[in-house]
Amino acid sequence: MMDTGGLSLDQAPPIDIPARFFLTAPLFAIAAGLLLAWQGPTLLVSRWMPGALAATHLIAIGYLGLIMCGALLQMLPVVAGAPVPAVRLVGTLTHLLLTGGAAGLAWGLGGGGAAALLLGGVSTGLGFLVFVVPVTIALAGARGVPGTLLALRTAAISLVVTVILGLLLVAVVLGWIRLPDVARTVDVHAAWGLMGWVGLLVMGVAIQVLPMFYVTPAYPTPIRRWLAPVLLIGITGASVAWLFGDERLGRMLFGAAGLGFVGFAVMTLVLIRRRQRPRLDPTLIHWWSAMLSIGMAAVAWAFAAPPTLVGVLLLVGLGVGLPAGMLFKIMPFLTWFHLQHRQLAARRFDLRIPHMGSLLSIPLAQAQVGLHLLALGLLCGSVFVPALARPAGLVLALSSALLLGLLIGVARTYRRIDARLALTDDAACV
Repeated sequence: MMDTGGLSLDQAPPIDIPARFFLTAPLFAIAAGLLLAWQGPTLLVSRWMPGALAATHLIAIGYLGLIMCGALLQMLPVVAGAPVPAVRLVGTLTHLLLTGGAAGLAWGLGGGGAAALLLGGVSTGLGFLVFVVPVTIALAGARGVPGTLLALRTAAISLVVTVILGLLLVAVVLGWIRLPDVARTVDVHAAWGLMGWVGLLVMGVAIQVLPMFYVTPAYPTPIRRWLAPVLLIGITGASVAWLFGDERLGRMLFGAAGLGFVGFAVMTLVLIRRRQRPRLDPTLIHWWSAMLSIGMAAVAWAFAAPPTLVGVLLLVGLGVGLPAGMLFKIMPFLTWFHLQHRQLAARRFDLRIPHMGSLLSIPLAQAQVGLHLLALGLLCGSVFVPALARPAGLVLALSSALLLGLLIGVARTYRRIDARLALTDDAACV
């Protein structure tokens, strides 16, 4: 059984709000894969290549940004008892602005011109602003699992810093301002985005989701209470050191923060191993590969491997794989939960609501996991054997397309059964 104790399920927002984020996000991963397949080896020559910058932002904002924002709009009312103010308006505007912003930034950074870059930057900045302000209000009065709330609050701070640095870099590219060390600012921007926003948010989600969906033991108290704020302090200190030219101190502090994330990944694998439900779930493979990717990225960074390899491990191994695994759980759960509420309201107990375990095809989910792992392996290999770049892009696009197809299947099941329940409501009103 799934452990839903302590959740305020009655405060969940309408299902269409998070669903629109989840169903749009895979399109950007598909686009990133097709871009890689089109440009091939040239895209991975350097992280400064226009195609590499475009693909990075397709995944970071279009895929990861949408999924994380949709998940937070769903999680805050349920996990923390803190509904987001005007959630339908916030969800609609955030979704539209981030979708347009990710497309515009990718087009502009990929060589589409200053107008596309400006439009993408403004749209992305506004999208995150519309999202962060009400989420901050919700987090200020939130209650619930302290470890989750700490990680979510530090992730929100990291998102603000990431967006500010990103907009600063857009202004640099457009020629509006000049910075003494643009490359270092890009590094700090990437660190806040990957370690701060993504890493700390994943931490907060894991603290809540693993015990709930997989019936694992809780994370140790020191991890839940202290790790997120300590990591935020480390990232802040490292960024200040780097920006002021102290390379050694900055590298030491970033290395310490990286070790903190590696420790969290190891503990996550230990808890998964100790779960009470021993059945092998396809989503667990995504968790395993994501946690291993964190460790391999830390090792690659420590031994001065090509930055593109570190980027592939974090963006694809963690950033693409883990959200896919979470969506395999979240979308069926939301569908089952909302249909249950609709059934109770309509008093249609003769209508069978599918169990959440039957809403997703397990063989197709296993195929998606296999394609993702193949894409990750090919991408890592393409850093050293450029000829692997095009097949890696095609497999990444295919795995993301299969993810999208599976999510659409769950959404169609919801609409079909919801329509039948709506007929009952209409008949009752006659």
